[in-house]
Amino acid sequence: MKNISKIAAVSIILAILTSCTKGWEDLNTNPNATVDVPASNILTFVERSISGSFFDVWNIGNNTDTYANHMTKIQYIDESRYNERDGIINDRWSNIIHYQVDLNKIIKKSTVVGSENDAMVGVSKVLSAFMWIIMTDTWGAIPFTEGAQGEEGILQPKYDTQQSVYNALLTMLDEANTLLASGKGTLAGDVMYDNDVLQWQKFANSLRMRVAIRMSNVDPTTSKSVLTTILGSPATYPIMIANEDMAAFTWLETTWREPFAEDKISRDDHGMCDVFINALLHTNDPRIGEFAHPAASDGIYRGIPAGASSSFSFYLKDISRIGTRYRDIFTGKTYLMRYPEVEFIIAESYARADLLNDPVKAQTAYEAGVAASCTEHGVSAGDITTYMADANVAWNGAGDWGYTNLNKIYYQKWVSLFKQGHEAWAETRRTDIPQLTAAPGSTYTGHNRPPFRWPYPVDEYNLNPLEPPKWDSNVVDRFWGDKMWWDTRTGVN
Repeated sequence: MKNISKIAAVSIILAILTSCTKGWEDLNTNPNATVDVPASNILTFVERSISGSFFDVWNIGNNTDTYANHMTKIQYIDESRYNERDGIINDRWSNIIHYQVDLNKIIKKSTVVGSENDAMVGVSKVLSAFMWIIMTDTWGAIPFTEGAQGEEGILQPKYDTQQSVYNALLTMLDEANTLLASGKGTLAGDVMYDNDVLQWQKFANSLRMRVAIRMSNVDPTTSKSVLTTILGSPATYPIMIANEDMAAFTWLETTWREPFAEDKISRDDHGMCDVFINALLHTNDPRIGEFAHPAASDGIYRGIPAGASSSFSFYLKDISRIGTRYRDIFTGKTYLMRYPEVEFIIAESYARADLLNDPVKAQTAYEAGVAASCTEHGVSAGDITTYMADANVAWNGAGDWGYTNLNKIYYQKWVSLFKQGHEAWAETRRTDIPQLTAAPGSTYTGHNRPPFRWPYPVDEYNLNPLEPPKWDSNVVDRFWGDKMWWDTRTGVN
């Protein structure tokens, strides 16, 4: 009888508990929280996030733009001296992966049977490739094949060699071009090109040329094939042909402000590098007033060494700051890829005997690239002509720098990539033009060039412990020793 009573009591308690918890799932669900985001919203978010996260003062102003000797820190100089914070390294890696996850969501949504949208898939592949390029050019081997698949259960992805990543990126961008050209689907949420599919096609193929030329010193056969295909079939593979085709994010003063202008409201940490300023002055470059402000004290353009030593002293009023176009306008632009770069890629392709080998076309493209960059910066036609007559600029000109025509292509590309730190750093590592030196104030002594790479994030060693040690055995002083696959320079350390 007692047992029967106990069973009855337990049954009553369970019934009470069940009735009490009934509906708890509904109570714990926020009716105002979004559980499924449209692909168009994700695309807007990723475009804005890439432009803010990868091109702000932390991700280019403090490091890659100083590695390329375009600008430098003038206060709190640690990063310009290569004293990078582990938290920033972790953030850059994780941001790339997070945005790749978001783009994968767009692709999944746009490939559902009955809801296919080739245009959205194509754009997602272009942006995905853009970020993978930054990632592999920062670290070398990366989790490309298995990366960004945590939701699929891959929590410790294997890394792929940089060579395999580059070849895969060529394929990805080719696929993107085909999808964008199919005419199937429409774009929505694109705030970079205002949902213009043709512009994304141009970006895709121009970006593919960037990949091809970067790997050209180590795999000229593949590079030549890609460049020949694209340049030989403009109807199938349209590329950027004017400044209006540039891939750039335009900021809005009321909601999204240009990152450097936003930073200027409360901080004053950046100035111009002397290497960049001195090069512009030496060639009487008419773009200098767009790149930089003259010193407040005397109206002279004057930079300081990137990562200056602690013994180097200066007054803030005596040095040049970043110019109005690049730091003073809330509604400024973040540049992912510009048209002049495409002309310089074409120029290099034709200038090299191991690639397309046509000196006449090389000169035409080179001069078009210089003119386009000058025009972008408001230089008049007459001043462009004068500038291009300078012996260090003119094709076949015997300037005192001793640059070959190919060197001049590299130099002008470096100038045109101002405030595109990731790309400028990569190109100086590939071409060694201009020849840069390590930061004078670096605590890592004995090196004759800026960093070759970044160290893998601490989070990777903790959360994916088997992979980083496979790839870091040649790393010296965190930033040197292990060069990029495409970096064929000798005598650098």
